Amino acid sequence: MTSTDDEALAIEPRTNERMRDRFRSATAMLSTAVALRGLAAIVAGTAVLLLPDATTTLVTVIVVVLFAIGGVADLVFAVSGHRWLRRPINRWLAALRGLAALLATAVLGLIAFAGSGEITLVIVVAVLGVYIGIRGVVAVIAALLRRRDRDPLPRLAAGSIAIVAGVLAFVVPASLAATVIIAGATVSLLVGLVLIAWSVRRAGQETGLDPSTATITEVVWDWIEGSDLGRATRAEQASGLYFENPSRATKLGTWWVMLLLSVAIATFAVLADSTAVVIGAMLVAPLMTPILGLSGALVNGWGRRAVESSLLVLAGAVVAVALAYGIAAWAPVAISFDTNTQIISRVSPNTIDMLIALAAGAAGAFATVNTRVASGIAGVAIAVALVPPLAVVGVSLNGGRFDDAGGASLLFLTNFVAIVLAAAAVFVLTGFARPFALRKRPRQILQTVAPFVALAGIVMVPLMLTSEGLLQSDTRLRDAQETAVTWLGDDSDFIVTDVRIDGDQVQVTISGGGDPPSASSLRDALQADFDEPVGLRLAVVPVDVTVIPAPVG
Repeated sequence: MTSTDDEALAIEPRTNERMRDRFRSATAMLSTAVALRGLAAIVAGTAVLLLPDATTTLVTVIVVVLFAIGGVADLVFAVSGHRWLRRPINRWLAALRGLAALLATAVLGLIAFAGSGEITLVIVVAVLGVYIGIRGVVAVIAALLRRRDRDPLPRLAAGSIAIVAGVLAFVVPASLAATVIIAGATVSLLVGLVLIAWSVRRAGQETGLDPSTATITEVVWDWIEGSDLGRATRAEQASGLYFENPSRATKLGTWWVMLLLSVAIATFAVLADSTAVVIGAMLVAPLMTPILGLSGALVNGWGRRAVESSLLVLAGAVVAVALAYGIAAWAPVAISFDTNTQIISRVSPNTIDMLIALAAGAAGAFATVNTRVASGIAGVAIAVALVPPLAVVGVSLNGGRFDDAGGASLLFLTNFVAIVLAAAAVFVLTGFARPFALRKRPRQILQTVAPFVALAGIVMVPLMLTSEGLLQSDTRLRDAQETAVTWLGDDSDFIVTDVRIDGDQVQVTISGGGDPPSASSLRDALQADFDEPVGLRLAVVPVDVTVIPAPVG
């Protein structure tokens, strides 16, 4: 055996020992109570996203059970004065709230067991909307009755929010349920990652928290304090977000030049209906910088920087719309607003656009703080698309299409608000926000962030209405397709080739040989699927088959 073989045999035990040590260390880090809660949160969030059918069933059962428990608890308090939760409320109002909860439970029970059909998540959310609305009214009344004892504004605000949420849940239950479930699963994943990351970092960093007794809030706050970047690093990163001395004028001038060029590129791309050129405009556009700067200023309590960033975004948006309007007015092209894909894709935003912007804002903030992934900021710019909606606004205003201009404006506002909120959350978790400011001036910071949260709530209303309309359209189209296939039957020589819905008319195209079934029977079957009167346009494409056998010999 050579000396080289001896050395290899000596090294192998040491390598195995190091691997065993690392495995034991990782096991110890992930076996704490905090890490186990993090793993549970990640598993729960993943299960919600991967098992939608099971999730909807579970959520439905949980909501119904909570209805019953909440109603019984309120009635017990109304009769005996004993509270399960330490929240003061008038006993008559508690009785009203309890009756509303039990009434909601009874309605759901009738739906399930009286032959009206199974309880679906949409029905549960709609009933929940009525209940939340009633609770909001109760909260407003309670605030008015106790206005002499305490400040009524917080309760009035909470009650008003509950009323709005209840109306939304009743009007657009499907889109609201989907949005809440996706958001909840995402938050569960993020919280789980933070808890596990804290457990890993705790192994090499002293902390005063006991993992066996620490709450999730305490762990998150300890994570924020431990992630503090420090004054020097924070100042270095802030220099890329704010246009300040030295060379303030040069920085602003460069920003404006890039904005004007990106708007020009985006406008010409919209006029030419070119997706590739629109992507180029997204890469050039500099609007993301002041928006991220606004988020950083909000969570750090930098009032002057927040105002300057807001004004820069506002001025940039106004100039972008004006420039796009002027280019469209002088461009020697005719625009088809009904077929231009760049316009069509940006005039009907929905909740998916809000979720995209939230993810893009979080990615942009993380790329700002972590220089190792700074190259990903280009992908963020493509994902969120800030300048193209402004170009569509200008082009639509020039063409007198005010509805399209409003839809594109809503898309830009959606992207703006979502980026601000998502980036603010990431800045807090990654240490860009000063822990001192968060600890000493939480009320001030919350007051500066609250208007953007309220604006996000306002923006969500039309987004959910659009999403609900899309969901209903998809459901109607799917029902119409199934009805048409059933109408033909299994032994028919015809096949359904196309089904469309245009207003109150269903357009069905079939192809095959022979005589199709009666069109009136199809219309009657379709009418059973629709609440409002429906018409039918049936197109039959005949198929003639000619067979010529091959010659013999």
